[in-house]
Amino acid sequence: MNATARLSHSVALAVVPPPAPLPPPPLTLRGRPFADVYQDVMQRSGEMLADQVVHVADLRITPEGHITLPGALCYRLNPHARRQLASMLGLRWDKWFQSASGEERAEEVNRRFQRTPGEKKVRAWADRDGAADGVARAFLAPSFTPIDDARIFERMNTMMRGLLDEYRFTSVEFTDSTTHYTAAHVEAFDLDGELLHPGFHLRNSEVGASALSLDDHWMRLVCLNGLMVRVGGKRSLYRTHRAIDDDQLAAALVIAVGRLPERWKGVFALMRSAKATPVPHPDDAVAAVLGDSAEVPKGLLEEAQRVVLRDGDLTRFGVVQAITLVAHHSNKDPDVRFAMERLAGDYLAATPQPT
Repeated sequence: MNATARLSHSVALAVVPPPAPLPPPPLTLRGRPFADVYQDVMQRSGEMLADQVVHVADLRITPEGHITLPGALCYRLNPHARRQLASMLGLRWDKWFQSASGEERAEEVNRRFQRTPGEKKVRAWADRDGAADGVARAFLAPSFTPIDDARIFERMNTMMRGLLDEYRFTSVEFTDSTTHYTAAHVEAFDLDGELLHPGFHLRNSEVGASALSLDDHWMRLVCLNGLMVRVGGKRSLYRTHRAIDDDQLAAALVIAVGRLPERWKGVFALMRSAKATPVPHPDDAVAAVLGDSAEVPKGLLEEAQRVVLRDGDLTRFGVVQAITLVAHHSNKDPDVRFAMERLAGDYLAATPQPT
């Protein structure tokens, strides 16, 4: 073999090692600034129609299932309003409507309307589809005085916009009766190498389905699980819907958000204790936490039991993580998630503390 051939052969045999894999990018908090969410809330509020107080006896339903009000207004019904109407009239709406024609339904419902005394406040959205004059959201007592989202965010924007620049809104969700806003602080706590972002979860209902509440919230960055904890057994803010002037509302919100950082230290200490507290039968612990809740479906309870056994973290912290993982990844209902995260937080708050 000549020199040229030997050189070609050696080059052919040379093995170039593959490049070393790049390290995964560091996890970072993602979310929307307060200003963006504020604009969305105000835009959404512009779709609200003026409340109508009407005598129930003056309401009528059409064969198509729409409600007509005095003045020729015609509203479609959202699911929450339909449930309220069924309860008010003593109907098993879905089951009954499957077996009756539109004309038969209208005749029976209108008969019941005419026999029902009293007045109702009807709240409605504009109908984006143009199928009716609006979409009925709820039938409420005339004295019901809601604290609408727009009022809350207007007060926050006026009084504490700078403070809220330290947060990112990681989730904004709506149901037909509630609204949920989750915000995480940009600074994280390090729990044995895991980043946990404290923050708050604000839940409200403009149709009386829940009170206005603001709870301490923690987000586990690696899987985005959430957890709500009552510090000292108290929520940061809880107020039923009744008359409140703007200054009082602003003061309540400023106090609630302003005192969060001092509460976080106590919750973080609870987490450390929970990681050091063994639980011999974590699946039984999950059942004890979720089993008595009418808000949590049995399927999610059983899924949380499977997760806690699969992950093998036999501590109170492991039980909490299994529940919140299922609440986030196996469930799409914000109100169910709220219930599961709150129950998990109550379990964490009961962790024995070292003396």
